[in-house]
Amino acid sequence: MDQKKRLDTKNKDTKEEIISKAVEVKDSVSEKSEEVKQKASEAKDTVSDKSKEIKETASERTEELRNTAEKMVNDVLTTLREKQEDFGKTITEYTAPTTPYVDLISTPTEFIIIADLPGVEKDKLSVDITNESVTIKATFPEGMEGEKINYIKRERGFGEVVRNLELPYEIKIKEASANFENAMLTIKLPKKVAKTKKLEIK
Repeated sequence: MDQKKRLDTKNKDTKEEIISKAVEVKDSVSEKSEEVKQKASEAKDTVSDKSKEIKETASERTEELRNTAEKMVNDVLTTLREKQEDFGKTITEYTAPTTPYVDLISTPTEFIIIADLPGVEKDKLSVDITNESVTIKATFPEGMEGEKINYIKRERGFGEVVRNLELPYEIKIKEASANFENAMLTIKLPKKVAKTKKLEIK
């Protein structure tokens, strides 16, 4: 009887011990679970913060690259604008014809200027004179254009040319005349000749 009682007591103690251990394990698992949840939450927050930081950094970098690209484009445009006038001059100088060839002839009563202006229209030609100079302005046409037009060699320039000629003597401006025919300009400039008078010797 005593032995049975001892066994029952021992079994009871073992059962209580097992229950106690189970409770401890359960509590431990519960604590671990909470700890894992906490760690997971912290990790989630960390990932979220990192993701936000990466997005902000990427956004800042994108903005920085965009600003840099805009600055580069603006610098190029500014440089082009500054050089545009010089570039235009260079193109004009390259395509402009040589100054028209002229003959300046002197007779006892007048100067005669003959200039060759092939392809120039009369309304694209002007002549200005002073007492001692002549300025000829002419605009040569650009030539043939079209999708199927291809220049193999091009020596004739186009654009406006100016030729200024200084005269050795004064002229009579009101009596000057100009004629343009068959691509040849002829300008006649009567000389202002000093009148002479023979004096009677007494």
